[in-house]
Amino acid sequence: MRETATITLFIYFIFLCLVPTVLEAKTTAPVTIEYTVPKTVQTGDTVSTVIYFIAQTDLEVLKISLEPYRGLKLLSKKKETFFFDLKKGERRDLEIEIQLTDPEIGYLSVFATTETMRSTSTKSIAIPYGAAGVLTREKLKSSNSAFKRSEGEALILMPGDLR
Repeated sequence: MRETATITLFIYFIFLCLVPTVLEAKTTAPVTIEYTVPKTVQTGDTVSTVIYFIAQTDLEVLKISLEPYRGLKLLSKKKETFFFDLKKGERRDLEIEIQLTDPEIGYLSVFATTETMRSTSTKSIAIPYGAAGVLTREKLKSSNSAFKRSEGEALILMPGDLR
C-alpha cells in the first residue's frame, strides 16, 4: 500500500513539473501582422505596402523576412529587417515597394520571427496582390459560384476561410 502511494506521488510530481512546459508552448509567434494593399494592382504596377507588426508580449528581437512569390518583384532593398526591445502593444511599421509581374496574381511571404527571454518562434503570412486578393474575397463570399477568368478558364468558387 505504501509503495502505491509513493508511486502515485512520484507520478503526480512528474506531472506537475512537465505539464506547464507543454501548456505554455505556442504554435505561432506572439505578434500580430496587418497590412494595407491597394484594391487594384495591374501587371507592371509599382505599389507601396505598409506592414504593421504589433507585439502581443514583450519582445527582445523581432526579425522580419520578406520573400516575393509567384508574380511579384520586391523593389525594396532590404529583405530582412530587425526591431529590438518591443513592449507589449507596441507597433512597428515597415513600408515596402513591390511590382506585380504576373498578369493576375502575386504574393509576398512575410515571416516574423520573435525572440523573448523564454523562446523563439515564427509566424508567417502571404499578402495577395492583383486578382489574388479579389479571388480570395470572392471565394469567401461565394457559395459554389462559377465564373470565367480573363483567359476563359472556368472557375467554381467554394466558400472558404482565410488561412
